[in-house]
Amino acid sequence: MKAMMIKIAFLLLLASPVAHSEWVGVKTLDAEACRVLVQAGEILSMSDLMRLVSTLSEGKIIDTHLLQKEQLYIYEMEIAAPDGMVSMLYVDARNGDVVDPVALQRKE
Repeated sequence: MKAMMIKIAFLLLLASPVAHSEWVGVKTLDAEACRVLVQAGEILSMSDLMRLVSTLSEGKIIDTHLLQKEQLYIYEMEIAAPDGMVSMLYVDARNGDVVDPVALQRKE
């Protein structure tokens, strides 16, 4: 039942067409910043992300960006489904929880 709820939440998030460039106070971190955060144990590695995505979807990661809003780190992932459909997935980089991208848009 829990797996079904996660898949439903995943599908709902895929339907949210949000571009992070419009978010207030969100910046995209480069590969070096990502490497440093992974080595420090602050965020999940790419291999962890690939395992996570495989539990949520049959799709493959085709692009990933690490976003930061204050102390929150979010992986923005572009996922290609087996049928060719491309969608976005937002994951808390610290714990792997799926994140609603609309929450990142709110001004603080």
